[in-house]
Amino acid sequence: MMPSAATTHTDGLPVNRCINLGNVLDAPFEGAWGPHISTFDLDWLAGAGFDTIRLPVRFGAHWNGMIWPGFLARVEQVIGQAHDRGLTVILDLHHFDELMDDPDTYEPAFIAIWTELARRLAHHDGSLIFELLNEPRGQMTTQRVISLYQQVLPIIRDTNPDRWIILGGGNMNSRDDMRRLPDFGPRIALTFHYYDPYPFTHQQSAWTGETFPPTGWGSAEEIAQVRSDIASAAIPGFPVFLGEFGVVREADPASRNLWVETVRRAAEENGFSWCYWAYGAGFDLRDFSGYEWYPGLYAALMHD
Repeated sequence: MMPSAATTHTDGLPVNRCINLGNVLDAPFEGAWGPHISTFDLDWLAGAGFDTIRLPVRFGAHWNGMIWPGFLARVEQVIGQAHDRGLTVILDLHHFDELMDDPDTYEPAFIAIWTELARRLAHHDGSLIFELLNEPRGQMTTQRVISLYQQVLPIIRDTNPDRWIILGGGNMNSRDDMRRLPDFGPRIALTFHYYDPYPFTHQQSAWTGETFPPTGWGSAEEIAQVRSDIASAAIPGFPVFLGEFGVVREADPASRNLWVETVRRAAEENGFSWCYWAYGAGFDLRDFSGYEWYPGLYAALMHD
């Protein structure tokens, strides 16, 4: 199933250069997996030229019939601080593992969470974007997530009729599953994530559960494959958002920089908005002992 080209969405997603703030509000609690989000970080990101942050949030862990008020207040504080610096915010429901394993039980909670968020945040202007579910997987197949989107979108649209909403397919926001999504109407962008080849982008990372040794990247064939992969995500007439791509900091810097630049330029050439994973979370832009970019990475990600 692909969106019908007969319905053309002429407006583009109002996102250009985006950075994921991973391992913060999507951790079991803020600070568990790394530093808290600070206004210094937001100042640095805005000054570097990013216009958008993607804010992954683990709402499912702070839900008991309603979102815990203190946690929701913290989310709103970060949104406000980002807006004060001219940054658009993509609010992303992240790490809802229970929903992936047992959708029969947890789909009502998902709908209730977005019902509460839609009402609470309806006063925000277009600089707030909703991304309904990060990386559907397991029991949350593409067909199942389509049904879930169809249930929750009318509820959100009741209070947020013009807000941009981002939707992805199953198999961890794969390109192919994104292309199986139907036309959900205006102000909808479709999203995919890209980390191929995975043994290169996730090399030497114990948390993957696999052992990928150090390896380089950058042959003509490898570059051509990445460019072909990214181009294959295009859906004529529909906004596409490359919501995550990145390489772990342990990789050879020259190979890392070349891969990042190749993916980023391919996304731009195909008219996609993009969002690098991540500010930290092992895919860091900078050495967190200071505020200097890793050598060559700024040019790879941000130069025209």
